[in-house]
Amino acid sequence: MDHSAFDAYAFLIKADGKSIFYSGDFRIHGRKAKVFEWFSHNIEKNVDYLLLEGTTIGRVGGHPLTEADIEKEFVKTFKEGKGINLIYTSGQNIDRLVSIYRACKRTEKILAIDFYIANVLKELSEFGTIPYPSMSFPEIKVFFPYRLSRMITNQGNQQLLYQFKNFKITKEQIDNQFEKIVMIVRPSMLKDLSYINNLENGIFIYSMWNGYKQEKTTKEFIEFLIDKGMSEKQIHTSGHADRDSLKRMVEILRPKNLVPIHTFEGDEYGKIFSGTKVLQLNDREVLEIN
Repeated sequence: MDHSAFDAYAFLIKADGKSIFYSGDFRIHGRKAKVFEWFSHNIEKNVDYLLLEGTTIGRVGGHPLTEADIEKEFVKTFKEGKGINLIYTSGQNIDRLVSIYRACKRTEKILAIDFYIANVLKELSEFGTIPYPSMSFPEIKVFFPYRLSRMITNQGNQQLLYQFKNFKITKEQIDNQFEKIVMIVRPSMLKDLSYINNLENGIFIYSMWNGYKQEKTTKEFIEFLIDKGMSEKQIHTSGHADRDSLKRMVEILRPKNLVPIHTFEGDEYGKIFSGTKVLQLNDREVLEIN
């Protein structure tokens, strides 16, 4: 399925003449939108039960930006900015990391990632065309946050650091070429960033769900960067299906019963999918299919 994380799947389960389709996490506006089109033409219809995610079902109005739109917005921002670009995004949002990499490539920027993200990308590169720190992707450099490096070393996992030593970028090198740097950051790196001098006039890009901004560490992190003279910008789109995409899933599968999952808005299903029987189940509640 098309999803922001890597290798997302839906499942069709059949037994004794009955069928259940589990949607998993999905969307139709990501880098793998074509897989949904394939799915729509090849999946079995008229399933008995559809377990349908609804992470964003409570959000009303407008169409989500595509991941291609996100890439264009990064390109525009990188071209217009005169300072360093810091981006707070999930290290497991692979589609977003690819969008950022492609935008760096198009604007001749250096992408600086920490060794945690470097390890994630390297492992996944065995299963797909994923950019990771290597001779094949010279634009990607690796930095080593103090707190995380110390923790990994204390655990005896130094090999996770050492395998990227040839692609290391230091704080001094980041300082010396700050106009060319696009750096993936997160709140736990606040102390490391305090040693980088050229943050003034840079752009801090928030590329995650807005709800995380309510967390104390995230608030303090953003305030620190703003106090350093950075401007803030949001460039983000959800990794989950919007209402129109959820409706398409129901139209394709034509389920006899619809079960809300992965949502806080289960009551909305009956209003949105009025032509389909909706069964709301509590956690640990058992439904027997006869």
